[in-house]
Amino acid sequence: MNFIKGCLLALVSFAFGAGAMAQGSDYQFLLTLKPEMQRKLLANELFLSPDGKHIIVNYGNKPTFIIAYSTSDWKQVAAFRLTDWVDFSSAYIDTTNQQFYVKISRTSTQYHRLDIKEKTQDIIPCDITPRGCPHIEMKMDVKSLYTADKKHYIAINKQNKREVKVYKIREK
Repeated sequence: MNFIKGCLLALVSFAFGAGAMAQGSDYQFLLTLKPEMQRKLLANELFLSPDGKHIIVNYGNKPTFIIAYSTSDWKQVAAFRLTDWVDFSSAYIDTTNQQFYVKISRTSTQYHRLDIKEKTQDIIPCDITPRGCPHIEMKMDVKSLYTADKKHYIAINKQNKREVKVYKIREK
């Protein structure tokens, strides 16, 4: 009987995934990031800017919506609609932490340049991006991450992929 209870407990813990981990003794739920749009889209990937000021979420598939949120107040600061399906395996932000570059497709030599501050976007060849045309290694999609200071844990909800949950470290 104890074996069955143990198995059930393990199954429930596994089912709740990242949310259960973050809700442990170190982190508590803070809020759910919600894009300011009517469509209910699935969150695919997360990207944290190197300066920690923006969390960028890839929603949908075709079209893809890239939404940037400020980590200071968790408000949406920019939204971009891309006609292509993109992934973040080649994505990066320039040294000003203002322009986000994401490859049009894995085999393309063109990038979407998304300016978070100016809220503009265009398509440019890779040779004029800050990193040029490097060979891109395939990476796993980032579904959860911690901010650099470990004060926040951000995760796509495994039970409802339309939700991106933010947890903060518990005050001691």
